[in-house]
Amino acid sequence: MSSLGRTSHSLIVLLCCGWIGAFSETILYAQPLEFEQVGSITAAADIVELQDDHAYVAAGHAFTIYDLSDPSAPVRRGTYTFPEQIWGFKLTESRAYVGANFFGLGILDISTPASPTLLGSFKSPGQAKIGALVETTVALIDHMEGVVFVDLSNEAEPSQIGTFFLEGYARDIVTLGSMAYAVDSPTGLYVFDLSGTGPWEPVGELQGPSPPQRSTEVFDLSGGQERRILCGVGGGDLQVYDVTDPVAPVKTAAFETPGRALGVAIDGNLAYVADGQAGLQVVDLSTPSAPRVVGGFETERPARDVAVGDSVVLVLVGEGSESEDWEVLVLAKGS
Repeated sequence: MSSLGRTSHSLIVLLCCGWIGAFSETILYAQPLEFEQVGSITAAADIVELQDDHAYVAAGHAFTIYDLSDPSAPVRRGTYTFPEQIWGFKLTESRAYVGANFFGLGILDISTPASPTLLGSFKSPGQAKIGALVETTVALIDHMEGVVFVDLSNEAEPSQIGTFFLEGYARDIVTLGSMAYAVDSPTGLYVFDLSGTGPWEPVGELQGPSPPQRSTEVFDLSGGQERRILCGVGGGDLQVYDVTDPVAPVKTAAFETPGRALGVAIDGNLAYVADGQAGLQVVDLSTPSAPRVVGGFETERPARDVAVGDSVVLVLVGEGSESEDWEVLVLAKGS
């Protein structure tokens, strides 16, 4: 075959492969992800999380665990009541790290769902919102101090080992591996490496409009891309950052969802968004610079928070500011 013939043949193969790839992509998302409501938790709720077959719900001062072994009939197992309002919490396999306003950080043993037990607490200088764990260190969001670093080597007597004052109003913090990612309002994203012994200063920082202000998530993209993505809600949109290089985080997208994004949870490369009046929206982040909606579920009342597991999705819905009237929908993922 002549060189011209080989070139033409290669071009045809490339064009065909490109067409097949595009066709496959079309087929992949031709049928949007679908969901069916199979149950609900009708008790008051402000925040919802999901781990294995249990739902964790904060409502006012109360932290309650529900058994979802039968998603159509959630069973209340146990409750712990804090003296102050719960603003946020993070889960590990056997612990819940709860930010309870002026009470501070509460460390709950959740290994026995029927009786969550307070193991220890730490009073931060101001109002504690949420804490995320790296080994034996909790990075705690405090509205007065910014980020407070707490040593949990002795859970009964946690001790402060450092602080970092954020420029704005401290909002949320998440961790993955040894890295912690804090956001403030109105402009900042801060990256901390907690693998050392401190004192901790940000190894990376990015200032810009409309950063995530709540419900922040960080995850590693699947599919061999070797990229780490942080996303959260801010300004009513889904804000997406590439934090693969912790020294130089980059904002890749401010995605305008059909409604108003109020909460987000991650499953694989998919962001499940509590999207206000638009209900649940599922956004594919495989290409972080070009998010796209690939499914959803219409709710009768605005969706305010969301949690996702292997087979079910929890969507917190409600109108107005009285969370006593809100409820958590239990959705089964379609096949």
